[in-house]
Parts: sequence; structure tokens; C-alpha cells
Amino acid sequence: MTTEAETSRQSISGDCASAFLLLSRIPVTWHRFRDDQPPDFISSLWAFPLVGLVLGAVGGGVLAAGQALALPPFAIAICGLAAMIFLSGAMHEDGLADMADGFGGGRDTEAKIRIMHDSRIGTYGVLGLILTVAIRIGFYMTCIGIFSGWQLVLFMAVLQAACRLQPVVQLSAFRVSPHASLAQLTGRPGATRLGAAAIICLLPMIWLLGPVVSASMVIPALALAIWTGQLATRHVEGLTGDVMGATVVLAEIIMLMCWASVSGMIPA
Repeated sequence: MTTEAETSRQSISGDCASAFLLLSRIPVTWHRFRDDQPPDFISSLWAFPLVGLVLGAVGGGVLAAGQALALPPFAIAICGLAAMIFLSGAMHEDGLADMADGFGGGRDTEAKIRIMHDSRIGTYGVLGLILTVAIRIGFYMTCIGIFSGWQLVLFMAVLQAACRLQPVVQLSAFRVSPHASLAQLTGRPGATRLGAAAIICLLPMIWLLGPVVSASMVIPALALAIWTGQLATRHVEGLTGDVMGATVVLAEIIMLMCWASVSGMIPA
């Protein structure tokens, strides 16, 4: 596996562009890669939360706009989620469905990998998508009832940034599966890049929500990321792109769940 020290140096602009190329469909017009120097995704790992900040801000903007137009909360939540899924290319949802199908239906490592690489979706994948989409819509409706305007935009931004910290944590703790395809583009981030990624998402989250609520959201998400990494190591010999994508979705759900629980117990 390639380590941080073995990667070629890439500018900050190049790191950001690489992260957006990998994790979103947002056009990258501010940076041009040379033909002899393709995007270095390992170098860009620290910028993964930046992609989450942008996607979350767009989703929060859609929610806030729906609020201003007095649309039904259910419709607002669907539109906000749809906007973020569109901008991300649904890659995390695709990973969740593939992981559910592979881990749920495969008897051994070879079968699990074969199912996860199959473009068709099975029962486990369909159920996983339905349940996770429904849960997120429900929590977004709760967010709409508590936040408004710029606070709603900021909350969604820091939430999505923290979700995309989890794959960086996983890559720092677990090896990439030899059967992986997309995950082979990445590697261990190193302490510097892991720390930068954590600062990007944690500082604005603490500023907005306070240290207690922030810790109650992030710590369970980190525990989930570690558990998912251990599960992937046991089932498919390491991390894959599908596993990390699924972790992003599941981390969002557990953070929303913890936020809803803890924030209700803290006096305003």
C-alpha cells in the first residue's frame, strides 16, 4: 500500500480538485492536472471533509429555501437529500447497497466480492437503500423544525463534513482489500492529513453545536467506522470503496440520531 511519504507532492488546489473529482460530480474548473501527473487521491484525503462541507451547504440551502417557501417538511427533506445525492453521484448509496448485498448474501470472501462488483441490486441492497433514505428524510424533517436559515445550512455542512471524515479514519486504521477496485486509489493518509481532515470538520461543528453535542455525534460515528472496518477486514480482507461509501451513509444516520437525542436533553 502506498504511504503518505511515498506520494508525490501535490498543491493544495490539486488536493481539493482531486477530492472533488473522486467524491462528487461538481465540475473542477479551478485546477488543471498535467498529463504526466494525474490526480493524487492519497494526497487529497485531508480534503474529503471539504467536499462534505460544500455538498452539505447545498443540501442545507435547499432545505432553507423550502422553509422560506413554506413547503411541506416532507417534500423539503426529499429535495434536500436528492440534491446531495445528485451532487455526490449517489456513490455512497451505491456502496451501501453493494455492501448490504455482498455481506448479506455471500457465503465466502470470493462470493461477497463478486456480488459487490455486480451491477445488479438485490433484496438486501434495496432494503438498505429504502431504510436509510427514509431514516434520513425523517431526521431532516426534525432539522427543519429546529434550525432555520443559515443555521440549517451550517448544520448540514458540518454534518456532511463529519461523515466524510470517517473513510479517512478507516484508511488510517485498516488496510485496503486486495480485492478492491476504487479503494486502491487511496491509501494511508498519515497523521498530518488525518489531523487536517479532523480539524476541517470538527472546528466548525464545535463552533455551531458546542463541544458536548459535537462529541456525542462524532465519537459514536468514529466507533461505527472502526467497527465497519473490522467487519470488512473479516469479510473481504480489508476496506473497499463500497465499505467506505456505506460508512458515510451510516455515519450520517448515527450522528443525526445522537444529535436528536442529546440536543433534546440540553436546555436552549
